[in-house]
Amino acid sequence: MDSLRGVAILLVVVLHAGEALRVAVGPTPGLDQVNLFLEPFRMPVLMFLSGILLPRSVAKSGREYFAGKVSMVAWPYLLWSLIILAASGDISAGRLAEIAYLSPTYLWYLWFILVFYALAYPLRRVPPLVVAGAALALRLVLPDAGRPGTMAFLAAFFFFGAWCARHAGLVERAIGKPWVLALAAASAVTVGVLNVAGRDVLYRGEFVWGAVGALGVVCWIFPRLRANRATAALEFVGRYSIVFYVVHLGPIMVTLALADAVGLAGTWLLPLLLVVGVGVPLGLAWVYSTREHASVDLLFELPALKRRPVVTAPAVRRSGA
Repeated sequence: MDSLRGVAILLVVVLHAGEALRVAVGPTPGLDQVNLFLEPFRMPVLMFLSGILLPRSVAKSGREYFAGKVSMVAWPYLLWSLIILAASGDISAGRLAEIAYLSPTYLWYLWFILVFYALAYPLRRVPPLVVAGAALALRLVLPDAGRPGTMAFLAAFFFFGAWCARHAGLVERAIGKPWVLALAAASAVTVGVLNVAGRDVLYRGEFVWGAVGALGVVCWIFPRLRANRATAALEFVGRYSIVFYVVHLGPIMVTLALADAVGLAGTWLLPLLLVVGVGVPLGLAWVYSTREHASVDLLFELPALKRRPVVTAPAVRRSGA
């Protein structure tokens, strides 16, 4: 799961590097088509992977559950939203308010996750597949444009991931059948090609089968990868995906702006943009992984909130004795 999340996050970096370069210097043949082909699958896969962790999360007490989400999701979302708005010079009262209800930066994925986690705990006794089906049905009746439709579509994958986690054996047996795997691959390729061809398939309920097909393919492939240095590197990226997600775009934009300022901007910059877009978060993720620098830890979590010990009543009585 960490390896797959690592690949998905790296593809987000590739997407944003390509988009930044295209805005600055024009189309990037080849890369633009690859990004378009992968576009219908990146965020559904990430939402699905987040949902897989949900059953274990909702088994915790309410205090522990919400403290963890505030520490590990809400805090970095709020902090990095402020950093991004300040860096862009757009830190008006209106934009600050949007952090709570609209997500005015590229961190909208974290905002969605917060909403889904907030809904998941009170709905923890409802079968996740029922919630996923209701979200998909809602998507089918919502307008195609706008955040509500996107949120409903991705909520379906979040709760579908939770259902798959509870029925892992059933899912494994299903995707292990050759005809199911072939159908899943054909569905994913079809939707990817349609997106490249200009058909509006992104986050549309009637094309959900393409993203589900992509999930079937990657969920068959990744458990079969042998452990090696490459998979270990991807697992590291996946475990610290929050660092890569919130940090990567800044170095990309700064590098592109500097190159443009000295008249060196061009499509040849793409490898450099990818190096800084991955390298800077990688360095921060390594420092964060050591847990030896409180200032770096604070960029991505609220350690005191997450790790605060809970004193139980029996413990108090024992200490009083």
